[in-house]
Amino acid sequence: MLLAVGVSIVVIAIALFILSYFMNDRFEKIESELEQLSVSTMQDTYQLKKKVKVLEEELLTDGIGESEYY
Repeated sequence: MLLAVGVSIVVIAIALFILSYFMNDRFEKIESELEQLSVSTMQDTYQLKKKVKVLEEELLTDGIGESEYY
């Protein structure tokens, strides 16, 4: 009886150890995907800021050019 309990505890421990390995791998994949999404979002934000800056400069130069004629 005591031997059966000991064996079942060892089997459960091994099963949990194997399960924890696969769970860890899944969390690493999710973490990697989240990091990639974050980098992609930062790149998009940077590109948008650059475009806004170019547009602002164009508007400023257009505004200066128009004020010379009036």
